[in-house]
Amino acid sequence: MDYRCQPLFDDMNNWMADSPAPLKHIMAISEVRHMQPGDEIYSSSPVQYLKLDRLPLEDDKSPVIQALMRGDSFVSSGEVLIPNYVVRGTGSQRTIVADVEYTFPLDFVEVIWGDGVKSDRQVISTTELAPMGSHHFEIPFDATGKKWVRFAAWDSAGNGAMVQPQKLGPTSAR
Repeated sequence: MDYRCQPLFDDMNNWMADSPAPLKHIMAISEVRHMQPGDEIYSSSPVQYLKLDRLPLEDDKSPVIQALMRGDSFVSSGEVLIPNYVVRGTGSQRTIVADVEYTFPLDFVEVIWGDGVKSDRQVISTTELAPMGSHHFEIPFDATGKKWVRFAAWDSAGNGAMVQPQKLGPTSAR
């Protein structure tokens, strides 16, 4: 999940920034080519966490599909979680609000954005936070010229979680 795919992911969202179509969403996948007895898949595979009001019925998977289409999910290696995330504010003054839970000490969180041509980021060190914790972040940012934004959190062992990008229109609340 790390930096193997994120530059292209951000580029694709810049290409989509002025389109009426939704931004691209990232999906957690595992590529298993060969396994031996005793190999574990989960321990090294990212997972897609969905934000659902309730568990779907066994014969109705539409809430899962709708959550994925809306981007109400985040991708994580499991050691870092982002159970709550929202972009608050209007106009040029916005705030990323995120709750992050983590096992290893957090290394940094980042706000990533694109202007339709290039991407940039604000990296915030979190090395002062103790392991096995949670933290509520409120990160103000100037949305002037920015078309979309996303949030990610990374721990000292290289594990991370990232939310889906969100277009920045005149108002932004999810």
